[in-house]
Amino acid sequence: MSTSTVAQVAEELSSKLNLNGVSLKKPDLPKWEAPKITEREVEWADILTVDLSLYETRKQELINTIQTALERDGFFYVVNHGIPHEKLQRQFDIGQHTFDGVSREEKEKHIAPIKERGSFMGYKLQNYWEINDGVRDRIEHYNFYQNHIDPITRHPQPLQPFVEEAKAFLSDIRQKVLRRILNLIDGVLGLEEGYLFRLHEDDKGRTGDDLLRYMIYDPLTSEESQKTRGVMLNGHTDFNSLSTLVSQPVTALQVLMPDNVWRFVKHKDGALVINIGDQLSFMSGGILKGTMHRVVSPPEDQRHYRRLGVFHFAQFINGIPLNLLPSKKVYEEGHVIFDNEVPTTDQWEATRVRNYGTAKFIKGEEYDIEEIAGIQLRHYH
Repeated sequence: MSTSTVAQVAEELSSKLNLNGVSLKKPDLPKWEAPKITEREVEWADILTVDLSLYETRKQELINTIQTALERDGFFYVVNHGIPHEKLQRQFDIGQHTFDGVSREEKEKHIAPIKERGSFMGYKLQNYWEINDGVRDRIEHYNFYQNHIDPITRHPQPLQPFVEEAKAFLSDIRQKVLRRILNLIDGVLGLEEGYLFRLHEDDKGRTGDDLLRYMIYDPLTSEESQKTRGVMLNGHTDFNSLSTLVSQPVTALQVLMPDNVWRFVKHKDGALVINIGDQLSFMSGGILKGTMHRVVSPPEDQRHYRRLGVFHFAQFINGIPLNLLPSKKVYEEGHVIFDNEVPTTDQWEATRVRNYGTAKFIKGEEYDIEEIAGIQLRHYH
């Protein structure tokens, strides 16, 4: 590379990081120290693994694995995905800084308009949702939205030097993971390869408004845990198309398996945990299972840890009706989900965001019921 080219690249990078006065020099961040893995015996969920290093050579084998996973319980691991381990670890550093390096005053300036607009853009602070019996959540999260990341100044000042990294990571996970996984799901449903990804990013440059989320759980008190039976986040399905969690070592995530038993998701270092959300499940006519999952207090030897998470929530392009996909398999093996008016992708997302943990549901012993567009959704206690 010539000296002039190097200078040009450096100048472009400098202009990005100095946008609106943001300093080029990033402050050093404390390293996130991964909690020790539990030594307690728990019941693990039997979740299948998709090895993306086989994408070019054994694609049909991966399609078969994904088909089994998504028709059975809706969860699977992804390994050898092409995102270096150090980049994943860096996301945990930034995530930790998002909560510990930003003052309460600054966070309150960037509160997400959850009830007002059905959006998680910004911070959701603790005690917003009710878990059960009057106990409020101890969860905080901050969300970057794909189509609203810029300008940098929309974010809290302590996060501004790291916005470009967040954007780069979001781009990485969309191209290296989301695109290939959706292509494999095309194969499961008998669609032309690339069909589902084009519903997330089309030829006109429109993209779904994906979320990159940093999320942290503080431990429940013993009194709170007793009232919620250890549940920290009620059992739910995700609102979007496809969700990705960077695997982390605190054993707290549970999946409701086909035998109606909640089992823990085991940590795999460097792996991604992927599940189907409502919208892709609906458009598949229910063939692909929207995964019911929850977060509970960890085993006793991990109970004192804070649980830090890094997530990618993929979104369809706004305005797409949640009709059945044009697939012979979907029409023959699936069923029509909505009897009357069909909501669009963004309408469904906004309604679920607005209602979750705050709306008045039909109360039940094991779960409460929320009704949207004629669909009954379960919220497990």
